[in-house]
Amino acid sequence: MDGKDKRRAERNNHDSVIELFDEKGKFFASGRLTDFSELGASFSIAEPAALPEKFRARLRLLSKGVLEVEAQVVRTRKDRNTTHYAVKFNGVKRVHPTGELKDTWQ
Repeated sequence: MDGKDKRRAERNNHDSVIELFDEKGKFFASGRLTDFSELGASFSIAEPAALPEKFRARLRLLSKGVLEVEAQVVRTRKDRNTTHYAVKFNGVKRVHPTGELKDTWQ
């Protein structure tokens, strides 16, 4: 192996909270964000949570602001006390603290 990362988008390590909502907007869990890219993210949840295949999430990133995403689970891995998830984004909106929306990930 040549040691190069073959992912389609650069990943950024991050230690932040991710809030999870069902498709209707009802909060159901929070977790610890591990990394993110323009295309998806990975995070872990300490308490068992049944994630629907598609859901919404809010990520608070210092460099990007607050992002609201539509996501779907692509991978799950269970450890003793934690479940790790990898998700792909189906849609991303940047939300400013004032509630003003920005159209795209920039």
